[in-house]
This record gives sequence, C-alpha cells and structure tokens, in this order.
Amino acid sequence: MARVLLIEDDLDTGDSIKAMLELTGHQVGWAHQGREAMTLMERDPGFEVILTDILMPEMDGIESIQHFRKNFPDVAIVAMTAQWNSPYLRAATLFGAKVTLHKPFSIQDLDEAVKRAAASRPPAP
Repeated sequence: MARVLLIEDDLDTGDSIKAMLELTGHQVGWAHQGREAMTLMERDPGFEVILTDILMPEMDGIESIQHFRKNFPDVAIVAMTAQWNSPYLRAATLFGAKVTLHKPFSIQDLDEAVKRAAASRPPAP
C-alpha cells in the first residue's frame, strides 16, 4: 500500500478520509493546510501520494499542487473537492494532479484513486 500525505482543512472530513485510507492499508500523514504539508514533506519525503483538498484557506490545493510538482516531481497527486460545477479539478489536472475525486466518495473510490496515482509514479532507480 501507499504512504499518503492528506491535506484537508476540515477536521471531520479529514478524520473520515484518514480512517478510510487506513482501513484500506495505507499509511497516512495529515496536514491541515498546504504550508504544513510542505513542512511535513520536507522532513519526510517518503510520501508516495499527496491527497489534497482544493478549497482551503491560506494556501489552496492548486498552490500546493504547483509547489509539490516543482519540488517533489515524483510524488503522485490526487485532488479532491466538493464543488461539482466548478473548474477546480480541471485546473488541478492541468497543474499536475494525476487523479481527481468529487466529495463525497466511497472507500472503494478513494482506494482506487490512491492506487492509480501511486501506479503513475516513475519506477524507483
């Protein structure tokens, strides 16, 4: 399974997603916003997948995706949002997200998204 860095500012949503990831065998680190995620990734660059919300205060998911693409190009990114009629997930894909999800999603959809993203990473040397 994958090591996942979850970026989610809503505590209830984050608790639910973290539990779903752990139930499917993934190891999870959780940051409540983009800047905190950058610090965690700099301390521990072993995360294989970043699962980020798009709409967050201070540093949104698009800014986070741009940062991680530039500084950690081998990490796979999954973007998620509850905004169904918006351009956010399309923008996330343009900036480097490999997979996108609409909230709410099932545990199976989440697991499949993380697995697809992890499989998209370049092979280790």
